Amino acid sequence: MTSFREMRFDDLFKINSLVFDSLTEVYSLTFFVKHFLEFPGLSQIAIAPGSDGRPMGYIFGQYQVKHKQDPYGHVAALTVSPDYRRLGLATALMDFFFMVSDLKGASYVNLFMRISNRAAYQLYTSLGYAHRQTFLDYYPDEPKPESAYELRKYVPRPMEVQ
Repeated sequence: MTSFREMRFDDLFKINSLVFDSLTEVYSLTFFVKHFLEFPGLSQIAIAPGSDGRPMGYIFGQYQVKHKQDPYGHVAALTVSPDYRRLGLATALMDFFFMVSDLKGASYVNLFMRISNRAAYQLYTSLGYAHRQTFLDYYPDEPKPESAYELRKYVPRPMEVQ
């Protein structure tokens, strides 16, 4: 049975096969270490059953509180190994992060994604995320940068009656 747990520092040395997937944005080790320090408890890893405990996927989230803005959760990185796609792992990881963001008081959760990644777009919209805006040339690819969609899902809150 697949197990889910909070990522640990030593997991960073086990996720290379996931990080270098063609659909995954490549971040430096510094990015991940900084993330652990700045946003503890907002990352999770899915581990395959068996003695090898192979990483199946992960999510790195952030909780942002900016001056004069509602607090929100941001999905910084999400990936699932090609061997384990279409099994519901991305949905489980996204649901985890949405729940944690809700418990922290977030008004919404957002993410950025390549406009060419149709499978990701279908996944996120099926989870209730909606296109909010497009950022032109967001990903600095060579020779041609690619644009990104920002997708958001608002946390339902009861209306206050005055």
